[in-house]
Amino acid sequence: MTAVSDTQDRDQQILSRLAKIEHRVDSIDQTSAFALRAEDEKHRQSVRRIFKRSRRRAQVYLAANGHRGVQEIAKHLSMKRQNVGRDLKALAGEGLLEIVDTAGGQDIWAKKALDRTLRITSFLEEEFNLARDGKAARGAKKRRSKRKRR
Repeated sequence: MTAVSDTQDRDQQILSRLAKIEHRVDSIDQTSAFALRAEDEKHRQSVRRIFKRSRRRAQVYLAANGHRGVQEIAKHLSMKRQNVGRDLKALAGEGLLEIVDTAGGQDIWAKKALDRTLRITSFLEEEFNLARDGKAARGAKKRRSKRKRR
C-alpha cells in the first residue's frame, strides 16, 4: 500500500466514525424531544409564565429569526430599540433565545432548538394572534386603547 492509500483509509475511517456519532446525537435529540412533548402541558405553563400577557415580548421572540439584530427587529416591529433589547435579554435569560452571530457590530438573535421541540412559535402565534414574523396576523383586529372619553 502507498502512503496516499493509507491516508485515504484513515480519513474514511474518521468520516465513518463521525457519521455514527452524528446518527447517535440525532437519536438522542429525537428521544429528548419525545420526552419533553410527553409533558407538554407543564412546559406550556412555563412558556405562559415567561410571556405572561406581554404581546410585545411574544412579537420580539417571533421576530428573532437568526438574521436580525436589535435594530432590525425594532424596525421590523415598529418598536423602540431599548424595549426590544430589554425583551431579547430577558428571553435569553430564560433560555429561549441566543446570539448566533455578529454582523456589522450587531448581535444576531435566534430561537434555540427548544422552540421546535416545544412548538413555542406555534403556541405564541395562536395565543397572541400573531404571524410567524411577529407582526399581527392577517384579519386580526387591532386593540383599541382604553382611554376615557371626556
